[in-house]
Amino acid sequence: VHEGYAEVITERRAKVLYEAYETHPERFVRKVPTPPTLNTQVWINRPTEEEMKEGP
Repeated sequence: VHEGYAEVITERRAKVLYEAYETHPERFVRKVPTPPTLNTQVWINRPTEEEMKEGP
């Protein structure tokens, strides 16, 4: 994510998952597998709503 490769890696992962599905569809009973979406925010200690309103 920090180096800017997240989107490329997600696209590659989607391709690999689809190829696995094409090769062995019986392994995926519900649907074609997709990689997880990227988070837009990640927190170690999420600020409270009050702190968010106050700003930095």
